[in-house]
Amino acid sequence: MNEKEIVKIYKALSVGSRLQILKLIKDRKLCVNAITKKLSISQPAVSQHLSVLKDAGLVKSDRYGSIIHYTIDNNRLENFKKSVKNTLGDEFIMIGK
Repeated sequence: MNEKEIVKIYKALSVGSRLQILKLIKDRKLCVNAITKKLSISQPAVSQHLSVLKDAGLVKSDRYGSIIHYTIDNNRLENFKKSVKNTLGDEFIMIGK
């Protein structure tokens, strides 16, 4: 993972609502409407946040008919953690500890 990708992920993680979304989908797949209800924010806002997270590669989506379910891309998150560790050292990696 290059420096540009690392910065893109950090930017995606810099918004509290996106972190809340990641917490919700870390163990299960959820659709936009379920995330909207759990966070009490608008559907367009959730969709925009998911778009940013997906663009950064942190979120995967699966379509079931007309409904799209989202979950964390654990492989991408692990690669991010390793890249930051290799670049900056252990003190910058607190994710998952």
